[in-house]
Amino acid sequence: MSKQNREVGRTERAAAIRADQARQERNRRIGLVALIVVILGAVVAAGTWYSGGGPSDKPAAAVTATAGEGSVLAGKADAPVKVVVYEDFQCPYCRQLEDSTRDFLRENAAAGKVQVEYRPIDLLQSVYGERGMNAFAAVLAHSTPQAALKLHDLLYENQPYESDSGSVSQSQILGFVKKAGGDNAAVEAALKTQDNAFFQAASAVMAQKKITSTPTVFINGKPVSGGVPQIVDAIEKAVG
Repeated sequence: MSKQNREVGRTERAAAIRADQARQERNRRIGLVALIVVILGAVVAAGTWYSGGGPSDKPAAAVTATAGEGSVLAGKADAPVKVVVYEDFQCPYCRQLEDSTRDFLRENAAAGKVQVEYRPIDLLQSVYGERGMNAFAAVLAHSTPQAALKLHDLLYENQPYESDSGSVSQSQILGFVKKAGGDNAAVEAALKTQDNAFFQAASAVMAQKKITSTPTVFINGKPVSGGVPQIVDAIEKAVG
């Protein structure tokens, strides 16, 4: 082979190597872009789940709300199925249960099939949970049950991560109260201090019912065993 032919061969091989490297680089960049898109999609989905919006985009069914002892009840007193939910506003599993059952329970409560009682407790003793529970107590005592029910929903829709519990300020909690329609002078005054009697009563109920985890759910007086999927299944079967 002549020197000229060898030079041509080396040039062609070098060009082929550069072309192959360019293809690999393009593929790497395409793969990287695809990975970034997937990650961003997951982040947006997670942010949407945590930052608000509730179980669905449609408004909750209109339902009668009444005040209980440390609780708010949705639905008529003569409903054949009674569901009691002990929950912590910071508990992510309680949020999952809310997202999975709220629309179903409200629609059936409006139809007279079920009455659901929401009983907040301070199991996790977190900043957000205690601020939310104190606001719930203030609205329940000094505003309307309907506002307390709406505040209950808003507190779950805006639940922060457990590791970031203190990120929702007291002024933001007051914003939730106002959005729920529960704001007045008495409520704002009550929010300046913690309602120790409300917290102590909730602790007494926890001890009496031997509640050690949230959510804890009773259907017609009987406790439901299992995690959130089992609770959802039991509620749907009971209501029909």
